[in-house]
Amino acid sequence: MVSETTPRILGHRGYPRRYPENTVASFLGAIVYGADGVELDVWLTSDNEVVVVHDRDLKRVAGVDKDVKTSSVSELKSIHVGMGQVVPTLREVLEAIPRGYEIFIEVKDVDAALPSLKIVNELQRREDVVIISFNVDVLEIIRSNDKGIRLGINIDSLEKAQLALNLVDELSLYSVNPPIDGIEIIGVKGFVNYLKAVRERGARTAIWTVNEPEKISNIVELVDYIMTDDPLLLRRYFQ
Repeated sequence: MVSETTPRILGHRGYPRRYPENTVASFLGAIVYGADGVELDVWLTSDNEVVVVHDRDLKRVAGVDKDVKTSSVSELKSIHVGMGQVVPTLREVLEAIPRGYEIFIEVKDVDAALPSLKIVNELQRREDVVIISFNVDVLEIIRSNDKGIRLGINIDSLEKAQLALNLVDELSLYSVNPPIDGIEIIGVKGFVNYLKAVRERGARTAIWTVNEPEKISNIVELVDYIMTDDPLLLRRYFQ
């Protein structure tokens, strides 16, 4: 059973309430305002660079119809996403975030799985990193190549929630990451029972995306990590 502690706060894509999401400024801002770490998303570019961006294109974040996977890193870096920020590489982000802060790397693209793992190892950030994904194939690829790196599965359906419980042992998962909206789907009691089941299997719980602290008041003792768009709000809540 995982010990009950105050949840660790992860800036979801950094601190998007104040800075452009998934940028170096956003990640450092999250840390400055009290986050224990950050969550970020990665894709692989056409020239095999791992870049940090949530969507496959830049329409939402930059208003530009630019496909990440078919673009080079230099092409992506020519586009500003706000406040003078550009799409960073995973290497740049890991070099910018001080050691000791936890970094949950969500791999959006199967092609980015092993390149992301390689960068984490090259920069010697294994102790800080948890690689997460909605895609089970991503997790299986990484686990088959590395028996020790911490892995987590993101939950987006009831079927995935059940599968995750079985994968905790099969893939030696570090965390299971359900959405806070799960409370509305299965009720507080059902959500509590699920979190207990995860912990009984020896995995941590990481809840996303919590922007209203009162939503976790009934489950906080079963939560190990909270992903939020507003780290300062959550830090003040726990203080």
